[in-house]
Amino acid sequence: MVTVTLGSEHYTDNGKHSALDDFYELFDEFAEQQGIHFNKRNFREIETNISGLPVAKYGLRGVDCEQLRQFLSSIKAQKYHLQYASVKCGPMTFSFCMGFSCNPDDFGVKGCNRTTHTAYKK
Repeated sequence: MVTVTLGSEHYTDNGKHSALDDFYELFDEFAEQQGIHFNKRNFREIETNISGLPVAKYGLRGVDCEQLRQFLSSIKAQKYHLQYASVKCGPMTFSFCMGFSCNPDDFGVKGCNRTTHTAYKK
């Protein structure tokens, strides 16, 4: 299973918009590009609002980790209001800082052996 952690720049939810809405749009776009469909068997919302932050963790089955990593590297972070993303594939974790600066610990990702940290510059 691929584990994805996403952190949003939206710190408050209102009736019109939620960080989780952005995350679902991101996964919808990825699924469309890959020609797959997410359902309750291959897509799990593991945890949301981690440490009270607009951060959520998801589990994905049947997803090519490298394709997901490339997708996250290619998107415009502003479209999904992303500040941070992490993709865990087995023993490897790829972290993406999509803001001016970020620390994975600020997004509730503690105790993680980060093997790759990528500064996002788009």
